[in-house]
Parts: sequence; structure tokens; C-alpha cells
Amino acid sequence: TKTEDETFDVLEEIKEGACSEMALKKILMRARFGKGVDSYEFVWKKKGDTDGGADVTFNLAKISDENKSRIKDSELDLGRIKKLRLYRNAVELLPMLKIHEDNKMDVLDLTCHSLSELGSLLERESKIFIGLVDRVWLDDYAINLLTKIETQKGNEMMILVIYDGSLSKIEPLLESEEKIHLGKIKSLDIKNPESNGTKEKIREILETRNVILGSGETGKAIGNQIPEKMHQSISGAWQR
Repeated sequence: TKTEDETFDVLEEIKEGACSEMALKKILMRARFGKGVDSYEFVWKKKGDTDGGADVTFNLAKISDENKSRIKDSELDLGRIKKLRLYRNAVELLPMLKIHEDNKMDVLDLTCHSLSELGSLLERESKIFIGLVDRVWLDDYAINLLTKIETQKGNEMMILVIYDGSLSKIEPLLESEEKIHLGKIKSLDIKNPESNGTKEKIREILETRNVILGSGETGKAIGNQIPEKMHQSISGAWQR
């Protein structure tokens, strides 16, 4: 198990190619109860084994500036990633990852409980490539990352879940005029929004600002164009 500094030691070794003879199976978070410390376990497998992709989870309250400086954009190649869950300030790991164009994730789950946990992501001018993705879950302040992530051209997302949003939490998104590059979204599920027009505003933003790369079209196949029965079926199949 690894603490934050030890975890970044391993991530830096991966960046330098020290683990290139193995394939990542998963990164697990293990809580040290009573000590206030979360640690991580890296699980590897032989290369050549059936590779459905790694299951990766990080939950970091605050990554030190020193550790952030150790890995730059797209320097961290974890191989194929099947499920990626980044909680709190761990979302700042996202641009560090080298996501391959043919990588298809089942789940991308991003959660932040304050604007500060987004770190410097909202200041970025370039978008963060996330490849092909079936299901995306943006929770709380992470909803503001809608304008900062970009799927592979031709991606058709099964479902986009927006959870626990409010107009106050998404102020950066409301103030921004940036386009959204998430491709076609077959189903939009806005869960637990504040009853102050948040749901309608988020849907409006996606319908008017989501650009389908290569077509110039916006807002195609956003939730309400899916029959209600199908929408319920897709939503029911979601597992976070």
C-alpha cells in the first residue's frame, strides 16, 4: 500500500517505463481507519493476458504542488483503462494520463465537493482527451469540467449523469462560453438537482454548446431525443 508521496513514486516509475513489462489490472484505494490516511495498492498482471483494461480509483483531498510537478500532461501511460474514478483533488490526475485514441472506457466518474478541489483545471485552455467512453458521471462541482474534457471523434456516449448540481455550484460553467466536445449523448440523466432551474439550465447548455467533432452540429441526441422507456432502461443499467 502507498501513501500519496509513495503513490507518486510509483506513478513516476510508470512514467519512466519501469513497469512496461507488466499490464496494470487495477489501482485500489485502502483506507487506514483511525489514522486519517488513504493508501493505494497497485495490482499487476502479465502482459498478454486478456486485457479488458484497468480499474483505476484515486481519492485525494489535496495533491501537493511538488507531486503535481512530477508528471506533466499525457506523460502517464497506464495502458488500457476500463473504469476511471477520480474523487476530489484527484481529478487533477486526469490530464496527466495518456489516453490512447482506441481506448474505450466503460465508466468515467469524476467528483469534486468544492471549486478548490478542481485545482487549476478550469484555467486550462486546452481540453483533456478522454478517448471513447460509454458512461460519464459528473458529480457536484465536477460538473464544471464539461467544457474541459473531450471525447474521441465519433464517440457515442450511452449516458451522461449529472449529479447534485445547483446554479451556485456551476457558476464557472455558466460564465464560460467554451464549447463542449462530448460527441453524441444518447441519454442525459440529471439527478438530484436544486429546484431552481438547474436541470433546465444544464440541459440548455448541453443542447446549445455540445459540438459533435467533424460535423459542426450541436446538441444532437441529447437525452430528450431518446424515448422515455429507453431512457429508463439505460439509466437503470448504470452502475457507478
